[in-house]
Amino acid sequence: MYVLKATEMAEIDRVTINEIGVPGAVLMENAARGLASVIFDRVKGKNALIVCGAGNNGGDGFAVARNLINHGYKVEIVLLTSPERLKGDAKINYDILLNMGVDVKVAEKETDLTVLLDSLKNADFVVDAIFGTGLTRPVEGFYATAIKFINEKSNFTVSVDIPSGLFAGESFLPEGEFIKADITVTFAYPKIAHVLPPACKMCGEVFVVDISIPESKVKNLLPHRELITVEKVAPAFPGRDMDTHKYNYGYLAVIGGSCGKTGAVSMTAMASLRTGVGLVTAIVPRDLNTIYEVKLTEPMTIPIISAEKGHFNANSLDEVITVLKESKFSTVAIGPGLGWNKDTEIFVSELLKTIKKPVVLDADGLNSISKNVDILKTLRETPILTPHTGEFSRLTGIPVKEINNRPIDTAVKFATEYGVVLVLKGARTIVATPEGKVYINTLGNPGMATAGTGDVLTGIIGALRAKGLSAELSAVAGVFVHSLSGDLAAKTLGEESLIATDLIKTLPEAIRFLKEAAEKEKSKDSFVKSFREIVGA
Repeated sequence: MYVLKATEMAEIDRVTINEIGVPGAVLMENAARGLASVIFDRVKGKNALIVCGAGNNGGDGFAVARNLINHGYKVEIVLLTSPERLKGDAKINYDILLNMGVDVKVAEKETDLTVLLDSLKNADFVVDAIFGTGLTRPVEGFYATAIKFINEKSNFTVSVDIPSGLFAGESFLPEGEFIKADITVTFAYPKIAHVLPPACKMCGEVFVVDISIPESKVKNLLPHRELITVEKVAPAFPGRDMDTHKYNYGYLAVIGGSCGKTGAVSMTAMASLRTGVGLVTAIVPRDLNTIYEVKLTEPMTIPIISAEKGHFNANSLDEVITVLKESKFSTVAIGPGLGWNKDTEIFVSELLKTIKKPVVLDADGLNSISKNVDILKTLRETPILTPHTGEFSRLTGIPVKEINNRPIDTAVKFATEYGVVLVLKGARTIVATPEGKVYINTLGNPGMATAGTGDVLTGIIGALRAKGLSAELSAVAGVFVHSLSGDLAAKTLGEESLIATDLIKTLPEAIRFLKEAAEKEKSKDSFVKSFREIVGA
C-alpha cells in the first residue's frame, strides 16, 4: 500500500471529484461509514463526543455522528467555529443533523470552551474531527486550548484522518498542540505521519478505510513510496528445486571481526545460512581464527594476516583480494565487528576498488568509508548499505536530529546521488533505491534494540543477494523477514529478554510464514484494514 504526503492526497481527491466525477459527499459518506465501523468494533461505550472544525474533517465528524446516532449511540457534538463558516460537503452534513433535530453546540472563543468541558464529562470517547491532513501550521490559541482539554479529559480518543495538530506529510512533531489519539482512522491511503515516528506514536492504532477512490484511474498520481508487505517479499522465498546443489543458492563472504567483536561475524554467518544461502565463509583476522573455528560449525573460515591488535589493515589487502578472486563468492558482506580506525579506513576503501561482486556494507564497513563516500559511485554492482542514523550521519554529515525529522527525504537523496540501495535502520526502517523508490517497514518491536540485531540483518540481506535477488528485493525482503523474526521471538520471550541470536532461531518460522502466505489464496478484501492486515503479518 502506498504512503502519501498531504499534497499528494489532496491532488488525488481533486482528480477523483472533479475529473472522474465521484461526488465529494460520496467520499465523505464512505469515510464516515468506515470510521463508524471501527468505533463499533474497537471502542467501548455508547456516549460519544464529536468535536468538529470548519473544514471537511469537521464534515466527516458530522457524518459519523449521524451514523452513530442511527446505531443507538448517544452523541454530543461541539463545533469549534461559527456554523456560517461551513461550506460544501461539511455544510450538507451539518444541515442533515439539524434536520434530524440534533443539537450542535458551538464554541467560537476560549470562554465558550466550558461547553466542551461539560461535554467531556459525559463522554465515553471523543471523536477528534477538528483539523485534517491539510494543516500546515502549528495549532495555537483557541484551538490549542480545545486540544489540550481533550488530551487531559478524554477517556479514549479517535482521530479522523489525522490527530488534529499533526502535519500529515511529516514525521516530526509540530511545535503547537496536537491530539494524542488512541485510534486514528485515515482514508484511502496512510500518510507519512501515520507511519513514521515520532508522529506515528501520536496516532495510536491506525486503520485505513477504502472510500472508493478508483486506484486504476489515479495510478499516475501515486508516489513510489510503499509499505513493505507479504505480497511484496514472498517472491524472495520461492522454495527449492528437487534437482539442485548448494551453489545454486549462492555463496556469501563475510569480511569482518576484530578483537572483542568476534560475535558479529558469527551472527552474520549463521543468519545467512538460516536465510537459505548455500555456503558462507567468514574471512577473519588470523589471530582470531581459533575463536571462529570453535564458534562456527557450518560456516567456513579463512584466516588473514592482520594488525597486532587483531584487526584488518593494509597488510591484509593482498590476501583478501586473492581470496575473493579465486573463490566463487556471489556476494560480499563487509563490516560486522570490523573495528573502525585508520587501518580499517585504508583496508575497506582499497578493497572496494577491487570488488566486482555485489556488496553489503554495514557497521564499521560504513564508518570506514565515511571520509571517502564517493567510492560508492565506482562499484560495479549496486551496493546495499545498512546504516542506523548515527552511521548515516557520519556518511552524510547531516545531524541525527535532521535525519530523524525527514528520514525519507535524506534517504532518497543519498540513495539516488550515490546509486545505492540504502537501508536506514530505525523503529520504522526505510529502504530507498537509486531510482528514488521508498519502502517502509512497519514490523519489529523495541526488543530488537539490542546489540547484534544489525549483524543478523546483514546476514539475511547478504544471503538473499548471494542467492541472486536484486539489491532492491534483497533489502526489502531482508528487512521484513528480520523484523518478523523479531516479532515472533518477542511473542515467546518478551521484548526485555530478546537478544540477537533469538532472531536467528525464529528465522525458519518467519520464512515458513512467508512461504505459506504466498501460497494462500487472498482472503476477501475488507474496506477497513489495520496496518497489520495491510502488510499481511
